[in-house]
Amino acid sequence: MARFGFSFDPPAAAGAAPSYDDTNMSRRYGITDHDLAAKFGYGLGDEASGPPSTPRMSDAEIAVFSGHVALKPGAAVALTAANGMPIPKDGCQGESLSKVGGRLDTSLPSHLNVESLNRSQADRAVQEALHQWSTCMAQKGFTVDLPFNAANLAPRTGSAQGPSSAEITVALDDIDCKAKTNLVTTWFKAESGIQQQLVESNQLALSEERQKITDAVKAAAAVVGR
Repeated sequence: MARFGFSFDPPAAAGAAPSYDDTNMSRRYGITDHDLAAKFGYGLGDEASGPPSTPRMSDAEIAVFSGHVALKPGAAVALTAANGMPIPKDGCQGESLSKVGGRLDTSLPSHLNVESLNRSQADRAVQEALHQWSTCMAQKGFTVDLPFNAANLAPRTGSAQGPSSAEITVALDDIDCKAKTNLVTTWFKAESGIQQQLVESNQLALSEERQKITDAVKAAAAVVGR
């Protein structure tokens, strides 16, 4: 960007909320933290962190940065030159990516992550624990089949207003039923076994993906002189 006369600092990586990491471990089987639930219901509370703000860019900066007229998929190609110099294909962003080996496909772990969660729900022990949890919730006056749907049992007021007493009640009952039925431990054990199988059967592809990431990081460090 500096080559074209622009000063541009990309936004820092977002401080992602711990409850929404790639594997969503803290809420993978639904809400589990009694203290957080008592204060925030199903909300994230103090853990929440929004996405980083995107620097405001002029049309010329967008064109040089992306090679297109807008920062969105399918946007038309921008002018081919700026400040008397040709704009690289896909702009400075595309040039940078080409120097580190192009865009990386790092989707396999995420796909396996989703697959293990879906498959674990068919495990006999998990199904029995889910049934017991659902029965426990019914005894408290709530009709719900899965922990993922429990948050819909009470109206959400929005983070600015804080949770309603009804939402907090549902959240606490949800957690209590999980504890009584040992749902989380049962589910974690079943899914861990499935994940181990998936890792073993995809070991080569995962190793190749990790190596590509390592190579890209080294290439990026070389480009910026670190």
